Amino acid sequence: MNIKIISLTIILLLAVLTLSANMANPFGPHSITAQLIPSHKAKVLRERIDIHIVRDSQDYDYQSQFDIEYIVHAEENMALPLVFLALNLYGLEKVTVNQNEIKSLSLDQKENKFSFLRLKDGYYEISYEKDQWERIQLSDAFYFTAKLHKGENSVKVQYRSFMGYDRREILRKYQIEYLLFPSKYWSSFGPIDLYLHLEKKMEVYADDLGRPKDKTDTLVHWTIESAGQQASFGIEVGEKIAFIAKALLWVHPETLALIGSIVMLYLHIRYIYKKYKTGKYRYALLIGNLIVPASFYGFCWLWTSLANYLVNGIFEHNARGFIVLLIFTLPVIYLVYDLTLFIVDRSIRVKITKQSES
Repeated sequence: MNIKIISLTIILLLAVLTLSANMANPFGPHSITAQLIPSHKAKVLRERIDIHIVRDSQDYDYQSQFDIEYIVHAEENMALPLVFLALNLYGLEKVTVNQNEIKSLSLDQKENKFSFLRLKDGYYEISYEKDQWERIQLSDAFYFTAKLHKGENSVKVQYRSFMGYDRREILRKYQIEYLLFPSKYWSSFGPIDLYLHLEKKMEVYADDLGRPKDKTDTLVHWTIESAGQQASFGIEVGEKIAFIAKALLWVHPETLALIGSIVMLYLHIRYIYKKYKTGKYRYALLIGNLIVPASFYGFCWLWTSLANYLVNGIFEHNARGFIVLLIFTLPVIYLVYDLTLFIVDRSIRVKITKQSES
């Protein structure tokens, strides 16, 4: 009997795994921020990145406001071509060089010809050094020329960007990504000070930046000493939630649903045994066959809706494709479960019959 129970548990585990299936792309738009085309006659002494998490006034979703400053040392007066790369920007707001605002051009313009661009295998690539090319989307790039004087110069870029998130998750965690790899093409690139400004109801859930240098409820400060050693960094932020909601999400609603279904399976087999042992519960097999297979999805709906209520204040199951998944998988689960429990029922009857005869 233990082997049969284990087999049914495995079936339920497979049902848990199928809940993550989705026929549509579950991810929202995300942004990868910019870097500069370097020159051997210029070096970046330091970079400061300020990221503010703000709420859009139209759709009330969160966005990231970037204020980036490069302190560039030039060996001589020069006009330095610079490129800003970004994906799914809400809008480029301002570019300034030494406090003077300058215009930028989109690379996605047929009339513009740039020597650092090439078309290869149907994709555009940008050159950082000789024989060093990186693939880009022209619509994600902006070009401007910075007139630098000898000595230290300030180059600032300000923009707002959408943040990516997984629509399947109950707690929406927004993803911030930033490219670091172009820093290795400079003759020298100093440390990066990153300041993440948060509202009091927001917090950082994950990052790959290591231990922050300083951290408060509204500000997290990291220092990246060797930017060229990693291709990019990522940060996940989201709204703060209560401890009970965190605990429920940590255990996971599907895990609780599985536990509930295993308990239902145990009770079903127990009452089948009592049916033959005591003569009661004559409809135990039929009733259990109707209730137990559907109980897993019922428990999923209950625990997921409860978690959604604790996090977002809405008591509903927000998994995309849940109804479609239910329609296609539940009949199969009913068939397998009912056949298996029919065999269990017969084996229990034979066993008890033999015990009675002996």
